[in-house]
Amino acid sequence: MSDISKLLSQKGLKCTRQRLEILNVLKNADAPVTAEMIFSKLGTLSLSTVYRTLEKFTSAGLVSRQVFGDGNELYYELTYMKHRHYAVCLSCRKVRYINGCPVRETHLDDFTVTGHRLELFGYCNECRAAK
Repeated sequence: MSDISKLLSQKGLKCTRQRLEILNVLKNADAPVTAEMIFSKLGTLSLSTVYRTLEKFTSAGLVSRQVFGDGNELYYELTYMKHRHYAVCLSCRKVRYINGCPVRETHLDDFTVTGHRLELFGYCNECRAAK
């Protein structure tokens, strides 16, 4: 049994071909991806199947859902990729991870920090070069 199929069974989900394919895309992604990105990589599943599966994964705690920028698109990633920060291109909407955490050592008097999110917005090299 592969790691991915074990992960599904631990979350009480059936191990189907469609679920394995979607999880493989998420596992191999170098940044959060949209349902449309997953759909375009697979091509063998309908977009509605991708969305339904991502909802099941999110409900089971297997996948986290992120909203970047104006909130028009939802991005998904495996939940074991915890505590990540992102840079979002305002032109092509590409999302990439930021290495490290500049907020980790923040101390505030009379306030207990239990979590945070950090998103940086700008232009990737490709979009900047095209301007």
